[in-house]
Amino acid sequence: MKKLIISAVFACGLVAAIEAAPGDAVTQADLKALIERINKLEAENKAQAEKIARLEGRIAGPAAVKAEEKGAAPALAREETTEVSESGRVYKTAQGYSYYLADKFAGIFEPLSDAGLKITPYGWLVAEIDYNSHSTEVDTYTDYVRRKSHRSYKDGTMVFSMQDSILGIRFETPEKVDGWKFSGKAEFDLAGDHANDYAFHWRHLYTEAEHDSGWSILFGQTWHLWRMVTPSEIDGAWMENTGHPYRRSPQIRVTKKWDFKENGTLEARVGLVKNGPGMGGDRDGDGNQDNSASRWALVEGALLYERDAFWTEAEGKETRRWLVGVAGMYGRDRSHRASEWDDDGLPVAFDGTSDDYDSQMLMFAASLPLSRRFTLCGQLFAGENLGGIQAGVGQRVAYRPDHRRGTCVRTIGGFVDLNFNLTPDDEKWSFAAGYGFDDPQDSDAHYAEGICYNDRAYIDAFYRVNANLHFGVEYAYLTTKYYDEGRANDHRFQITAFYDF
Repeated sequence: MKKLIISAVFACGLVAAIEAAPGDAVTQADLKALIERINKLEAENKAQAEKIARLEGRIAGPAAVKAEEKGAAPALAREETTEVSESGRVYKTAQGYSYYLADKFAGIFEPLSDAGLKITPYGWLVAEIDYNSHSTEVDTYTDYVRRKSHRSYKDGTMVFSMQDSILGIRFETPEKVDGWKFSGKAEFDLAGDHANDYAFHWRHLYTEAEHDSGWSILFGQTWHLWRMVTPSEIDGAWMENTGHPYRRSPQIRVTKKWDFKENGTLEARVGLVKNGPGMGGDRDGDGNQDNSASRWALVEGALLYERDAFWTEAEGKETRRWLVGVAGMYGRDRSHRASEWDDDGLPVAFDGTSDDYDSQMLMFAASLPLSRRFTLCGQLFAGENLGGIQAGVGQRVAYRPDHRRGTCVRTIGGFVDLNFNLTPDDEKWSFAAGYGFDDPQDSDAHYAEGICYNDRAYIDAFYRVNANLHFGVEYAYLTTKYYDEGRANDHRFQITAFYDF
């Protein structure tokens, strides 16, 4: 239609120009004027065509809205109205709205702002087969080996489980506003107390604002900020109570990062943590978590330094990062004072008098890529009243029959982990070996749960089929020492299939 209009106008203009010319000849000046007249008409016709296109878009707008109300698929913008930003495509609707699509399926989400919101689902499905030669605390999570006097100690367990599966979404604004970029995460799992118990609970639920200056603010539930390195083992217990404290709790966190010329960064974190598992527990059975009963929050801080490994600069290969860090926390929890104890020295009645107990920890951590094949990481910590963050082998406060006030259980622990890729350029096969321990003070543990030492040695093999599917095999040897019964041991085997997306 547009070409027909342009051709007709062009022909009319040409005829008019010829008729206006002298009958005997067409001069050079006449030809020049004719060409200028044609160019002007073409420009006017082009403007008229664009106006018609805009009018057609306005007419199509209400029709598209009616179609959506009837259940039809939403009408997306034409390709010529699509812009490309630094973070991806920004689509414009006929009504003038702009929004960002994470992928071709993201059109189901309504635009939440003029810049839009990028929403990315993710997760991993984990199928596990576990075998323990002797009974552990929970069949799916092997924190420690049960006492020899426990009736099921020698029976052992075998479990098929999906407990470690996780689902979640990441969200972020694709464009910065005054130097700020916003992001967050909502993640949950269904892990329960045993293989057939699936209970929904949030793992991460937070929002973070990051500025170009290096400052960031986070609020919501996520890892305690002293978590810096992790072991390679695949047991769902993740070496808790054997040298790897960790928890996710509600918090407010402020971070400042400095960048250096030698590809290094220094990061300082400080935050307040409250009402999560933190110190945790309800020792007096009053229905309140002991850290909720306290007027104190956990005050936490961490200082981390990272830089490219020196050997990556020499080889010009894939960048690997060195990390060293120091972190700590201090807080208090509160519970009522015990008035009666059982034969094992555990409280059975309370007189209503309240006592505050400190919870504190200092931690050092490092991750050292020694080469493209080997990475060594580990940490060492010491503190007291750490049962709520998977340390002290779950022991928080010890109550002695001859004292009315309890004593915080002191402990020291850590782990070391060596990861090895079979070939430097192909990560299909990799292996790991490590050791972790948690060593509560014997005099404290005697009046708590009686666990004086807990450790684990492990070796793993991993095979990656592709970016999504991989398998792992693990053997671990667990030892738990009790104050009154000596050591209890367990041989543990696990086969796991992972599907990440």
